[in-house]
Amino acid sequence: MSDDRSIFQEITHKPYADQAKWFLNGFWDEGLQQDADKVWNFTHKFIELDSANKKNGHKLDEFWSHKFLEDIKETSTVVALRTKLKEANMQVNGNHMSLLEYLSFRYNKDLKHVAHAPQGSGDPRELQEAQNKLEAVQLALEQQQKAEAALRQAEVDQRSAVADLHRQEEDYKNLVDSLEKKIKDSSSQVQRSKASAELAQVKGEDPLPLRKAKITSEAALRRVEKERKEAEEKTRETEKRFQEAIDYLEAVKKKGSVANGSIWWMEKELAEAKKYLPKSKQ
Repeated sequence: MSDDRSIFQEITHKPYADQAKWFLNGFWDEGLQQDADKVWNFTHKFIELDSANKKNGHKLDEFWSHKFLEDIKETSTVVALRTKLKEANMQVNGNHMSLLEYLSFRYNKDLKHVAHAPQGSGDPRELQEAQNKLEAVQLALEQQQKAEAALRQAEVDQRSAVADLHRQEEDYKNLVDSLEKKIKDSSSQVQRSKASAELAQVKGEDPLPLRKAKITSEAALRRVEKERKEAEEKTRETEKRFQEAIDYLEAVKKKGSVANGSIWWMEKELAEAKKYLPKSKQ
C-alpha cells in the first residue's frame, strides 16, 4: 500500500495535463472515453486557476480548490471529497488538491487502480516524439500569432503615416494652385496682392521636412511589406510542420496498443492549434 501511495503521490506532482493523460489512459475503456472532453475542461480550469504556475502546476491550494469546485457547481462535494480521499489514503497533498485526486474522487477509483493504471504497451519513445512535434508546432504558432499581431499594427501605422503625408502634400499643392488662380483671375488689385504675398510665404517655407518624412515613411512601409512576405513564408513552414505532426501521430496510432488517452489529448491539442492557422488551412 505504501508503494501504491508513493506512486500515486509521484503522479500528482506531474503537470496537470500529464495527470489527466495518465487517468484517461488507465480508464479509457471504463467510460472515460465518453468523458474525455470533461477531463479536458477540468484540466484547463485547474490551469486557469493556478495563476502562479499555469500549465506547469500540479495542485491548487485550499482556496483555489474550493473555487474550482464552485466554478463547476460542485461545492456540496467538498467535505465528501476530502473524507473519501482521506479514507482511501489518497489525500497526498495536505489541504492542496491535485487534478488526479479530484478525478479519482469523481470517477470513484481507488489508490491501487490509479497508481497502476495501464498506460498502453506502445513504444513510449514514439509517443514522446509525437509530443515533441506537437509542442514545437504549438510554440511556432504562438510566436507566429504574436509576430502577426505586431506586423498588422505596424502595417496600419505606416500606411496611416504615408497617407497623412500624401494628404499634406496634396493640401500644399491645392493651396498653391488656388492662390495662383486667384492672382490670375481676380479683378481686385488688393486681392491679387494679398494672394501674391500669401503664395510667396507658402513657397518660401522649407518643404524639405515634408519630403524627408514622406521618403522615410514610404521606406518604412516597404520594410513592413518585406516583413509580411517573410512572415508568410514562416507560416508555410509552420503549416508543413503541423501536417508532419498530424501524420506522425496518425502513424503511431495505427500501430495499436497505444495510450489512447494520450493520443486523444494530442489530437485535441492539434485541433486547438489548428484554429491559429490561416482560415484557408482550417
